[in-house]
Amino acid sequence: MIVIKFGGEVAESPEGLGNLIHSVAELHRQNQDIVLVHGGGPQATALSKRLNLGPKMVGGRRVTCAETLEVMKMTLPGVINSNVLAMLHKFKLPGVSVSGIGVICANKRPPKTVSGSEGKVVDFGFVGDIVEIRPKYLQYLLAGRYIPVLSPLCSSDDGTILNINADTVAVQIAQALKATKLVLITQIGGVFEDINNIQSKYKTLSVSDAQEKIKNGTIKGGMIPKLEEGFKLLKGGLDSFHIVGIESPDTIQNEINLPGSRGTAIVRG
Repeated sequence: MIVIKFGGEVAESPEGLGNLIHSVAELHRQNQDIVLVHGGGPQATALSKRLNLGPKMVGGRRVTCAETLEVMKMTLPGVINSNVLAMLHKFKLPGVSVSGIGVICANKRPPKTVSGSEGKVVDFGFVGDIVEIRPKYLQYLLAGRYIPVLSPLCSSDDGTILNINADTVAVQIAQALKATKLVLITQIGGVFEDINNIQSKYKTLSVSDAQEKIKNGTIKGGMIPKLEEGFKLLKGGLDSFHIVGIESPDTIQNEINLPGSRGTAIVRG
């Protein structure tokens, strides 16, 4: 059981999305159960700017006002999910669109400090904190050999639609489904000591090393929530999770078979 999360930069790249679906096709051929979880940051930011809404990010996390929530509704289950499903259909793979509404139960996040907020209390607006994952629908689809494509909008019990960081969703879906692998696909393809130096990529990082690098500012921005969410899986018993790019159709398989060979493997310790 593999959960693969990818962001909007992959979804908007014909080459990147093609490589991803090639990988999914090979894993599916090997009888692997796969859940795809996607974000949509670049597309949401671009649409926000077209609508004269300035996107606001704190510590790599999006602040979601009422207007931005409307943008996320249009972007995530609309444009991105549709494009991914079309590519799966092109490869004759049984992809199914799944909304987080009904699968993810969440509460509206109260104002809080987070890593990267410099100690300031931040009101994230219509952003949710997950209370429960209800995986039966996903399990039913997986039992039928379908590939769920999950967008990370969810709902509280009172019907309020909330936005959730897709990395958080991927981790908690992986926990609920007892996944054996979590792969986070990023544009830069790993964790770097210096993001401007391609030779500085870490092949492996322990949790303690990664936490120290977040604390001292070596790791910053959007990589922080990816790592902090993934740490939870390692505490739950998973041996490692992987942060990779998608520069070729065999990237995911190579990284799974030999951790650290194509990206960065985060390990317990």
